Amino acid sequence: MKKNMIKLIKKIRVNKNMSVFLLSFIIVGIISGSLFSIMINEKDKILVANYLNEFLINLSDSNKTNIVFHSTLLYNSGFAILIWVFGISIIGIIFILPFLFIKAFTLGFTINSTILNLKFKGIIIVAIYSLPHQLINMLIYILISSYAIIVSYRIFNSVQHKKNLDFKKIMNQYSFILFFSLTTLLITSIYESYILPKIMRLIVNLIK
Repeated sequence: MKKNMIKLIKKIRVNKNMSVFLLSFIIVGIISGSLFSIMINEKDKILVANYLNEFLINLSDSNKTNIVFHSTLLYNSGFAILIWVFGISIIGIIFILPFLFIKAFTLGFTINSTILNLKFKGIIIVAIYSLPHQLINMLIYILISSYAIIVSYRIFNSVQHKKNLDFKKIMNQYSFILFFSLTTLLITSIYESYILPKIMRLIVNLIK
């Protein structure tokens, strides 16, 4: 078991500088989304408040669990696959950061809007909603984005300078990263769809 874990860690080893850069980039995106939730006009704030109230009401509807799972898995895995595909294109590197920023921006907007509308209850809901699956998802997005940027750069550099590239070796590792990412996102999607709603229903009923 320990040897398998060591092999796994070696396979998903990433550039530390790239990871720090992407983490900082995500933090900026989350902060930007949070600030934007404060700056929107009253009409939009009412729409957000109505959406949050509808979300809390739908927590009690267990009939939509499978629909939520399919949409969540499609959204999470679709984003990861899109970033992965950008990595194997020459110009894909210019799309990766904007997409990652939008993802972080949306998360920041959701978190701060929830806190602004629901106050103390919102803080508790955000903590439950964000941990651990949203944190894990973001780490996965950092992982796959880091590899995507590096692969895209290597392909671009190889074409520009007409250098030979061991594409098979790169794709073997890059494909493993996609497999690992999708497997992890499947697990977090199951948690978000089947387990999280039950926990949130329990907590919401306790803090009413």
